[in-house]
Amino acid sequence: MTDISDDFAATRRRFLGGATVAAATAATGLAAGLTPATAQAQTATPAGYRPSQTAPLKDVAGKVAYITGASSGIGLGIARAAYNAGMKVIIGYIDDTQIEGALALFADKSRVHAIKHDVTDRAGWVRLADEAEKKFGRVHLLVNNAGVGVRAQVAEATHNDFDWGFNVNVAGVFNGIQTFVPRMRAYGEGAHICTTSSMSGVLPGGKAGIYTASKFAAMGLMEALRIELEETNIGTSVYLPGAVNTNIGRSELYRPEQLKNAPRAATAAPLPRPPGGMPGNPPAPAGMDPIEAGEVVMAGIRNNDLFIFSHPEFKQGIAERFESVLASIPTGHQPTQERLNLERVTMRVPLYAAETAKLQARSK
Repeated sequence: MTDISDDFAATRRRFLGGATVAAATAATGLAAGLTPATAQAQTATPAGYRPSQTAPLKDVAGKVAYITGASSGIGLGIARAAYNAGMKVIIGYIDDTQIEGALALFADKSRVHAIKHDVTDRAGWVRLADEAEKKFGRVHLLVNNAGVGVRAQVAEATHNDFDWGFNVNVAGVFNGIQTFVPRMRAYGEGAHICTTSSMSGVLPGGKAGIYTASKFAAMGLMEALRIELEETNIGTSVYLPGAVNTNIGRSELYRPEQLKNAPRAATAAPLPRPPGGMPGNPPAPAGMDPIEAGEVVMAGIRNNDLFIFSHPEFKQGIAERFESVLASIPTGHQPTQERLNLERVTMRVPLYAAETAKLQARSK
């Protein structure tokens, strides 16, 4: 089988490398306007720097993966890619009408098992983990993929919109982490946790602010988790896809009754599609095939890449966002040495330099 992930991995490294150069250039200009002490703090190797965490799940054959929201779309693509790599796969699903067709795509049914699972149900997570271990043994890969597309602008959203979006897209991710990290630590065999965010977790376009905020939060959770687990054998990744052919436009079908909004008049015009082909729109046939996306994700997991990108066309938009952030930082105010000492822990986060060095070394 041709490994399409190699090409995407190379593209991702070039993409990140270009963004790194732009950021470094802006940072150098900023440092030039600061005192020597501040300039040194901005440009020196960050305190606590260490090489990037090795890849705990480089060899996946025979190991067990659990993917939430895996009866269609990206989740099913990741499940198929994990299966193709030799893993035993547990498919989490919520829609009874999809699971039979999903399971039909796997030739060896002895390596696939489906469990109906609502990611917002905390007690359900424990039951899920117990059933998974009973069926296949220790779970080495958790993919928090389940998500809903909340078609609501921040200024017009209801509390129901917010609660539904964050219950699934953020609390659902936390529930998975809280359930499996202790088990993975106890296994001691090397494991990995990956969460599907979105390009909307980097670029807040498309006027779907509740969705965007939830995907920013999911990305932040995974970055924080990488810091917490750096010295363990549990890797972490966040997947940031653009347009993929999925059923996220059907999310409203799964909104709990208690979080449904009262009927209201339709908006004058449909909202534009946010990055990634988001809420309120049918699947975009021009998007990436889910199995292609799944192969990219599995490559990132096996390399323990913190950020997994599959859509290089967003590079310019990402660069513009971060350039805007850098350009907004004041240069006229000089911090005291005491303040620099106080802020040293958070002023530079070692994992970013380590991740960049890893990607650059791999691209040579």
